[in-house]
Amino acid sequence: MPFNLAELTEYLRIATEALGRYRLRTALSVTGVVLGVAAVIAMMSVSEGAAREALAQVDALGLDNLVAQSTGGLNARGTMKRSLAAADASRAVSLVPTATLGSPVVSRYLKLGHAPQSLTGQVLGVTPAFQGILRLAIARGRFISASDEASVARVTTIGPGLARELFGFRDPIGETITIAADHYRVVGVLREQGMDPKAGSSMGWHQINRAAFVPLPTLTGHTFEVSPNQPVDEIWIQVDDGERSEELGEVFRRLLRQTRDADEFTLVVPRELLAQRYRTQRTFSVVVGSVAALALLIGGIGIMNIMLTSVVERTREIGVRRTAGARRRDVTMQFLVETLLMTVGGGLVGIAVGAVVSAGIAVYAGWSTHVSTTAVALGFFVSVSVGILFGLYPAMKAARLEPVDAMRHE
Repeated sequence: MPFNLAELTEYLRIATEALGRYRLRTALSVTGVVLGVAAVIAMMSVSEGAAREALAQVDALGLDNLVAQSTGGLNARGTMKRSLAAADASRAVSLVPTATLGSPVVSRYLKLGHAPQSLTGQVLGVTPAFQGILRLAIARGRFISASDEASVARVTTIGPGLARELFGFRDPIGETITIAADHYRVVGVLREQGMDPKAGSSMGWHQINRAAFVPLPTLTGHTFEVSPNQPVDEIWIQVDDGERSEELGEVFRRLLRQTRDADEFTLVVPRELLAQRYRTQRTFSVVVGSVAALALLIGGIGIMNIMLTSVVERTREIGVRRTAGARRRDVTMQFLVETLLMTVGGGLVGIAVGAVVSAGIAVYAGWSTHVSTTAVALGFFVSVSVGILFGLYPAMKAARLEPVDAMRHE
C-alpha cells in the first residue's frame, strides 16, 4: 500500500524529534557520511579535471599529428649525434601515407623587447605549414608566409600573451620588436589558444600564447635551398587518417631510422599519449575511489551501530506505539526515515564540503579540478544508498519487536 503525504509528514516529524534528542551523537554519526561523500566528490573532481586537462593538452597537439623530437647529445663514440634535419619534414610528407602537412621546428629562448618592456621568451622558427598543423587561429594580421620564408624576412607573428606583455592594449601590427639583437616587424597576433589563458601554453611543451613565430631560415640564418639538412629540434607532420595515427607513427619512425639511430630522436603520437594518460587516470581513480568507499563504509557502519543502539534504548517507546495501533510498517519507516535523514543530510553537506575541497586543491596544489553534475548525482545516490543499506536492518529489527515484550522492557 503506497504512503500518503500525511504519513510521510508524520514519519519525518517523529524522525526529526528523535534525532534532536541526541544532537551530539547524531552529528558524530553524520560526520562519517560527510567525509565519505566529500572524498567521493573531491576524488571525482580531481579525476575529471585531470582527464579534461589531458584531453585539452593532447587535443591541442592534434590527434592527427605526429611529432619527432631530437634528443641531441653525444653518442657512445663520444661524437655529436645527428639531429633531425629540416629536409625530414618534406620527406615525411612524401613517404608517410595520408600525410598532408609537414614543418620543421627550431625552438630558442631569447631576449624579446619593445621599449620599455623586455623579457625572455620562446621563439619558434617554423614554416607556414605549422599554422595548419596546429590549426592556429589569427586574431589580427596574418601568420608568416612562404614569401617571408623565401626572402628570409625578419617578421614575426606573436602570441596574445606576449602581445599584452610587450604592447599592453595597443595594436602591435606593424610595430617592431627586438629578438636577441635583431629587429622584427610584427605581422600578426594569434587568437588565444587553449581554455585557460593564464596557463600560457596550449600545446604540450611550447608556450604558444607567449611565443614569437618567425620564419625558420631567418632564425637559423640558413635557407632550405642552401642548407636543406640543417639541424632542427622537431619535425611535425599531419595525417588525414587520425584513427591510424599509431600505425602511421611507426612508418614515420622507420623512415627516420633510415638515416639516424633510434636514440637520436623520440616520437610523440598524441593519440597514443592520450590513451596512456587515460590508463594512468583510471588507476588513480581506482586507488582514490577505494579510499572514498572505505570512508563511506566506516560511516555506514557507524550509523548502523547508532541505530541498533537506538532500537534498544527506545524499545518501550516502540511498544507504546505498537499498542496504540502502529503497524510494523510504521515502525520500520520511522527508523528508516531517521537513517535516511542522517545520510541524505550528510550527503548534501558532503557534496558542499567536497566542492570546497576541490576548489582548495585547485588553488593550493595547482591541480586542475572540475565538479561535474555526474559527481554530484553520484554523491547524492551514494548517501541515499548508504542510508537504505545500513538503516534497513535496524528498522526491521525494531518492527519485529512484539508489543507485549516491548512494554515490559526497562
